[in-house]
Amino acid sequence: MAPLQKFVKAAFAATAPSYQSTSKPVSGGSRTSSLSVSGLDVASVSLEEMCGLFKAEPADNLYLTNDGERGVCVYKPVKKGDIVLSIPISSCFRDDEPPRWYEHLENDAATEDEHDITDYERYSLSGWAIRLAASVLDLELNNSEGEIQNETDLKKGREMWQSMLPDEDILRASLPVHWGEEILSSAKCTALELAIDSSYFARATSVFTLTDELKQVLEDDREEIDLERKCHDALDIVQTRVCRVERKCEDGAQWGPPLRILAPIFDFINHASNRATGKGSANAEFGVENEHMCDMHEAKLVVRALRDIDEGEEVLIDYGDSARPAWRCLTSYGFVPDYDLNADTSDEEPIENAAELWMNGLRFDVDPNSVPYDLVEVAAAQTMLDYSVDEEEFAQEEEEIENGMLTPLVARTIADRATEAAVNLVIETEDGNTEEDVWDAPEFVQAASLAHRLRWSQHEVLMKFARNLRGLCNPEPEEDN
Repeated sequence: MAPLQKFVKAAFAATAPSYQSTSKPVSGGSRTSSLSVSGLDVASVSLEEMCGLFKAEPADNLYLTNDGERGVCVYKPVKKGDIVLSIPISSCFRDDEPPRWYEHLENDAATEDEHDITDYERYSLSGWAIRLAASVLDLELNNSEGEIQNETDLKKGREMWQSMLPDEDILRASLPVHWGEEILSSAKCTALELAIDSSYFARATSVFTLTDELKQVLEDDREEIDLERKCHDALDIVQTRVCRVERKCEDGAQWGPPLRILAPIFDFINHASNRATGKGSANAEFGVENEHMCDMHEAKLVVRALRDIDEGEEVLIDYGDSARPAWRCLTSYGFVPDYDLNADTSDEEPIENAAELWMNGLRFDVDPNSVPYDLVEVAAAQTMLDYSVDEEEFAQEEEEIENGMLTPLVARTIADRATEAAVNLVIETEDGNTEEDVWDAPEFVQAASLAHRLRWSQHEVLMKFARNLRGLCNPEPEEDN
C-alpha cells in the first residue's frame, strides 16, 4: 500500500468519527506548542507589555491562551458594545506606507514627503500585498533608514510580535498555494484547485518583484533561492494576517480606497462564525474609529464586543466572506473552520459552507438547505432515463418531472448521488509517489491533515444535504447511519 494511502487511512480512522475543526488564528498556520516562535515561550509572553509598546488599550485585560490553538482571552468581563482592544493605526503596518527602499527613495536629495509610487500602484489589488510584505521584510533587514528608527517602543514591539509568528515551514505547509500536486489532488476539491491555479502565477509575480527590489537594497550577495523563500514567507504572513478597513467619515461617507493593515495583537484573535450564537460564536467585531477626512493620524483599529464576554472567554471575530466556504478559508488563511450546519439561513445571508457535487459531468455547489435549480433539471432528466424507478411512482410524478420540478423521486436521485459523493470523499486515495522519509515530516503531515479536513468538511455538507433531501421523500425522521 502506498505511503499516502496509509496516511489517509490512518488519519481518517483517527479523526473522522470525532472531527471538529477548531478556530484558527489569523496567521493561518496552527499555533500550537509544537511550533517554533524564535525561542519565546508563548505562554509567558505578556500582552500587557505588548499593548504598552503599541499604545494599545486596555493594556491589562488581555492574555494569550495556548490551549490547543493560541488565542486572545479576557481577564475581566466585557459588556456588549464596550472596547475589547484599541490600537492606533500608526502602530500598524499599512499598505500605503511601504519602507523607503521599496519606494525607490535612495536618492539623497529625496525628502520625507516624496513618494515615487503612483496611486494605481499604491491601491492596485496586486500591489498592496507586495508593499505590506516589503514592510515585513524590512523588520528582518533591520534597515536603519525610515521613520521608525527613533520610535524605540514601536520597534521593540514589532520585534516581539515578529518573534511570535508561526513556524515558517508549518505556515507554508498550511497554505495550498505551496502544496504539491499529490496533496492538492488528495483534497478532492475542484474549486480549491482552480483557486490555486489562479493564485499561483500572481504569487510568482509578487515574489519576483520583491526579490528584484531586495537585490538592489542588500549589500551582500545572497543566493536568489534564499531571497525568494524570504519573500514567500513574508507574503504568507501578509496573506494570513492582514485585515481590510474602509476609510470613512463620521457620517459614513467613504473618502478614500480601502486600507489594508497588519495589526499586531489584533492578528492573534481567532475566527468564529457570527451566524451561530452562544459560546464558540463570534463575540466581537472590528472597525476604524476616530478617523477624519483624509486624516488617519488619530485613527484607531477598535475591537468591540458584540455580546457580553465572560471572564476567561476567548475573543473571537468573524473573518467574513474570505472564510466561507471551507475551501476558500483554507486557501486564504490555511485552516478549515468548524461550521454549524444546523444554523438558520436566509437568502440574504452568505452560504456558511458548501460542497461540490458532480452529476452527469456537470459540477454544482450545494449546501444543506438549498438545491440549485440547474441540478434539479439534470436530476429530473436522469430520473426519466432510470429504468430501475418504480413505474407506478414515476407515473404519479411524470408531469412534474418533465417540467424539471423537485419531486420525491428527483430528490431521491440527487440524495443518492450526494451520498455516493460523500462516501467517495472518505475512502482511500489512489496510490501516490510520496517518499518514505516524507511521511513523518511535520510539513507533510500538516498539509495532508488539512487536505483531509477539507474532505471531511465536504463530506459532512453532502451527508446533511442528502438527509434533508430524503426528508422530502420520507417525512419520518431517519436515524444517522
